[in-house]
Order: sequence, then structure tokens, then C-alpha cells
Amino acid sequence: MKKILLAAAASGLLAPLLPAATITWQTPSAITGASDVSTQGTYVGSWAPNHADAPNFPVNGVSFQGFSDLPGLNNTLDDGGGYFGGQNTADSNYNTLLSYGRYVYSDESRSVSWGGMTAGQSYLVQIWISDPRNIGQTRWANLSGDGDVSPNVYYPADGTGVGSYIIGTFVADASGNQTITIDPSSLVEGVPGGGSAQINLMQVRLIPEPASLGLAGLGMMSCLLRRRRH
Repeated sequence: MKKILLAAAASGLLAPLLPAATITWQTPSAITGASDVSTQGTYVGSWAPNHADAPNFPVNGVSFQGFSDLPGLNNTLDDGGGYFGGQNTADSNYNTLLSYGRYVYSDESRSVSWGGMTAGQSYLVQIWISDPRNIGQTRWANLSGDGDVSPNVYYPADGTGVGSYIIGTFVADASGNQTITIDPSSLVEGVPGGGSAQINLMQVRLIPEPASLGLAGLGMMSCLLRRRRH
């Protein structure tokens, strides 16, 4: 894996990175169907790179946006388009969205960032990376926020699978901004290589904190008790 963000920034390739909060990453899951798309909490924003018609292809009740509605969304990926077709889930809308993505021409680490979040609130970020093509590589990436590193997120590129999605949760810091770095790796005929950073879909959701869930539950119990007394 190559970490050359500083060199890239010095050359003007990367925009300045926004502050980042520490992310707790879940274990990545293989892409299987529409139920992959989280509906936990409240929708904040999404990104379906290079797919202007994305809102016409809702999945599990979520309308992904080709022109992202995440405040201040910025990315340092090189290019994109509908080059990643071959998904075979039962949801045609999901397959269409996943066939588009944004990627890098080299094995450099790149980033995506956004802002507009409320400090102290809990958020969920979900990212999909999919490449069903068979180009003779085994590709994966590690995602990171502020000092955290995700497990390997596989997007095979060797014809053995569709790809993966990963969910992370974090508490927004005082800046209200978040930056996620994508660090790619690969194996080509068993030899380690650099891979290519990539994103196919992304969404951010506001999620209730456990304490607020508990208070909501107490409120419901109180209402039930009042009804029984009358």
C-alpha cells in the first residue's frame, strides 16, 4: 500500500483535507441485494458518482444523488463513469447504480470529504466499492478517518464477486466536517500491487444515540401507563 497524500498535496493534486472524526468501522459485507442499503436513522445525504440520473433508481427507499446533496462534498478521485457493470442482484436499480463509480488512474491514496454536520451528533456513513470485471487482479481498500483503519473492503476485479460495502459510525467533531481516506491494494497473479482507489455509492445518515433511544422508550411506556389509568 502506498501512502503518498503529502506528495500529492504538494503537487496540487489534492484539495486541502477537512478535519476528521474517528470512525468505528463494522466488518465489510458482500453486496447481495437492496436490503444492503441502510435505512437506520434519518437520511442526511448521498453520492452516486458520475450518475446524473441516480435519483430515478431508488433502492430500499433511498434516492441516491448523482449531484451530491452532502454539504461541501469534495473528492480527489481522478475520473468516473459507468465502467463497472456486471452486478447480478435481484434489484435492477441497485445494479444500475453500482455500475457507475469514480476511481483513480494510479495506486495513490485519495479522499472524500463533506461538512455541515452538527457537533456531538452521531452519524452513519455507508460506502460501496464494486468491480465485477475480470481484469486479473484481486483488489481491496482500507478506509480511514482520524487514526482509525477499516478492515479490508474487497472489490475483486478478478471475476469472483461483485464487491463489498462497509458501514462506519462516528460522532461529529466541532468542525462538523469529515474526511475519509481510501488506501488501495491489490494482488496481480499473486504479486502485491497498488490497486486503484474507488467509490461506487455513498450515503450518510443521522443516527440516534443510545441514550436518546432509552428516553424515547421511557416516553412510550409513560404514555401507555397513562392510557391504562384512564
